[in-house]
Amino acid sequence: MILAIDSGNTRTKWAVFADDGRIQDVGVCLNAELAEFTIPESWQSCKRAIVANVAGESVAASITALLKKAEIAFVWAKAEAETLGLKNKYDAQETLGVDRWAALVAAFKRYLNQPACLVVNAGTALTIDAIYQNAFIGGLIVPGFSMMQNALLQNTAAVNPQNGQSKIFPLSTADASYSGVLTAIVGAIVMQADKLESHCQDVPTVVMTGGDAALLLPILTQVFGAKPVLAEHLVLEGLCLMESARS
Repeated sequence: MILAIDSGNTRTKWAVFADDGRIQDVGVCLNAELAEFTIPESWQSCKRAIVANVAGESVAASITALLKKAEIAFVWAKAEAETLGLKNKYDAQETLGVDRWAALVAAFKRYLNQPACLVVNAGTALTIDAIYQNAFIGGLIVPGFSMMQNALLQNTAAVNPQNGQSKIFPLSTADASYSGVLTAIVGAIVMQADKLESHCQDVPTVVMTGGDAALLLPILTQVFGAKPVLAEHLVLEGLCLMESARS
């Protein structure tokens, strides 16, 4: 069994994988609550763990303490020049967020059925990354849905997008700001998909993950005329693949 842990900006997600790559158990914990986290029984069957952490040193220390308590040997995942046939074209490969790299690896190995793929991770931050011809060719980092909402709340006197709804032509300030945030995020994804399609002369597969993916999926399905692939545990799948390739 392999334990994969993904510590993002807000939450830590984990999954226990069988040797064939199937998820046996899965869970999530707010980073702020890691100190009180109870080690699940399913972790006892894990021989090793792989951890992706983009949340800083305090979260890293909490994860280390948990894994030592559970007596599970572990490694810190990192972006590589190449993993399982996927090449990393980032200028400074080691600076690529490991969660982005894991998601790219999983999309490449499990969901790619044509030369091009757009990998969208809609979390605290939104990442939109492109794969073409067995290589990660670059991507965007955009403020996520809640981050954009909070920016409006903090920097305007009478705008509250959290009370709004999505409308095509909003007629209230709340609806206008909520719809504006949603349109900005969808617009970034659609523009990058168009650019990738022009670059490779083929319609790319769109693979989505992250806490806000389900919110964006119906709108993107309308825009694209086809439903993007929703892969709830994409980063964790990628971590499992990376650890399996290591051993």
